[in-house]
Amino acid sequence: NYRNDLIIKEIENVMSKTEIKNILVALDISGASKKGLDTAISLAKLYNAKITCVTILVVYPTLVSTVINYEKFLRGKADVMLDTTKKYCEKQEIEFGSKVLRGNPSTEITKFADAKKMDMIIIGAKGLGGIKGKLLGSVVNSVVHESKISVLVIK
Repeated sequence: NYRNDLIIKEIENVMSKTEIKNILVALDISGASKKGLDTAISLAKLYNAKITCVTILVVYPTLVSTVINYEKFLRGKADVMLDTTKKYCEKQEIEFGSKVLRGNPSTEITKFADAKKMDMIIIGAKGLGGIKGKLLGSVVNSVVHESKISVLVIK
């Protein structure tokens, strides 16, 4: 919490004249983005903002029946994670919304942020890592470069 307070203090200095009412938090089903959510909650309290969380289903085309079953499995995990996140935000009296999207994570995150007129995107620096992360490229890097709005990357 101390680290979050320091981050919030720095953000206050940089964004003292910025109005933040809608915060988009990119979550992944690994749970690695919890620090980003905690930072978003702190900002939402500070600015009386709404948090909208998105998670992206990435399904690679193979056999149709395999894809359908795998997507159902991923959607189930995503729904559980978003329900838990909703309860966590509601306990702290934060207005909450969520959406499960399908496709390329960085593209879907930035498209959603633009379409819903978000004021800021918060994304955890870690998620899909290791060899897969290096082969597929960095979602965080892509979001930072593709987004038309401010992106806060949380390590």
